[in-house]
Amino acid sequence: MIQAHIKEQPKITVTYFQPDEKKSGGAYVTITGSAMKIDDMEKLLILRNGISISICTILSLETNPF
Repeated sequence: MIQAHIKEQPKITVTYFQPDEKKSGGAYVTITGSAMKIDDMEKLLILRNGISISICTILSLETNPF
C-alpha cells in the first residue's frame, strides 16, 4: 500500500529492530517520518530524513488511510 502511494510521501510510524554495533543484541526503535522510497533491490525503506530501514527488521508499520 505504501509503495502505491510513495509519490505522496505518506507519513508512517515504523517499529524495527536496530542491532547494537558493538555487541550482540540491540533495541527496538519506533520512528515517525515520511516514506520517500522503497528500494526493492536492497530491501530498504528510505525515509525523507535520510534514515534507511532494512525491511526484514520491521516489526510494525502504521500509516493513516490514504
